[in-house]
Amino acid sequence: MAIRRTSESLRDRIAELIAPLHQTERLPLGFRLVEWETEQGVTLRFEGPDAHLLVELEAADPSRPCYARTQRFNIYYALLDGRDGNLGRDEHALLQTVVSIVRDAEGRLPIAPDAPHDARRIDVREIEVSRALITEGAGRYYLNPYVGCMLGCPFCYAIHRADFSRSLAGQPRMDWGRWVDVKVNLPDILREEVARLAPGMVRMSPIVTDPYQPLEKRYRITRGCLSVLRDSGFTPVILTRASLVLDDLAILKACRDVVVGMSIPTDDDSVRAAFEPKTEPIEARLSTLETLRREGIRTFAIVQPMLPMQPARLVDLLAPHIQAVRIGPLFEKERAAPIHRRLGRAEALDERWETATFVALKEGFEKRGVLVNPEGEPWASFLR
Repeated sequence: MAIRRTSESLRDRIAELIAPLHQTERLPLGFRLVEWETEQGVTLRFEGPDAHLLVELEAADPSRPCYARTQRFNIYYALLDGRDGNLGRDEHALLQTVVSIVRDAEGRLPIAPDAPHDARRIDVREIEVSRALITEGAGRYYLNPYVGCMLGCPFCYAIHRADFSRSLAGQPRMDWGRWVDVKVNLPDILREEVARLAPGMVRMSPIVTDPYQPLEKRYRITRGCLSVLRDSGFTPVILTRASLVLDDLAILKACRDVVVGMSIPTDDDSVRAAFEPKTEPIEARLSTLETLRREGIRTFAIVQPMLPMQPARLVDLLAPHIQAVRIGPLFEKERAAPIHRRLGRAEALDERWETATFVALKEGFEKRGVLVNPEGEPWASFLR
């Protein structure tokens, strides 16, 4: 395992690229850039008099429909205020401004070099960062102790986004699961931020990592962040696949209204082993939920993606140990299809199977008193 120490570079580079977007005179009247981050591609959040827009910059890909395409980026948008996808004149003007600024500046970003292929190599970068909490809305934040994940699940929705961010930083491409960035000073930065920000929900981690992946045993970044949040009035909402979370049980119990969830996408451990070979067995995750619930901690489960399963059995296994569940489809079907076929379960790639499985799970959990895809807090942080 190769370990390198470095300072954060991508955020500085993107800050230079988007600097004109902080100039309100460049934007339609009343709009302002209120948040941005670089760990899942480049994400920009704008607020205006009557609209909240999320603008996402991902790797240029002609096969994916998007609002606009530049040399380096596909540009997408989403409305965050509950409306449909119809944009007003000022919103179109805002997006056109973003496209123009990106086109003018993207040539200054580095091109990632090719790396020699070494299937055994794991690249760990110890990074000093300048930012901890990312604001998602009033009283809602997220926090990534790491970027990248040694668990390396091949269906992970984050792969192309995290890989693209890595390339924008000039880092060579490596297979998902073979690289991790460790934010070594994150607890110190977090301590400074919670002293000046309004308390709220903090989800750990949203997409690009597992806060209790194996490297946490060595670095304890997640533990350090929880220790800061424990004394701050902020509420951690944690999602993991690992029983290592129980190492921090004493800290969790001292945190305000903490919520902990486990990702359990199937009841069949042979399916788990095929899709998530570096993760713990289903039985260990269920045992972890049971312990957390017994200790008085609110618990939930994520059944996304829905992998081949017996829905009624999964409900029976999970329902006694959780208060809420998120159920959702597999997004990266093409990437996961070879595993489905190897298992003889290609039917699980079909939308009809997903619909039937979703209905069976939803009805089963609701009969057992488990909230399904709830929109209210504290569950909304992961379950909306």
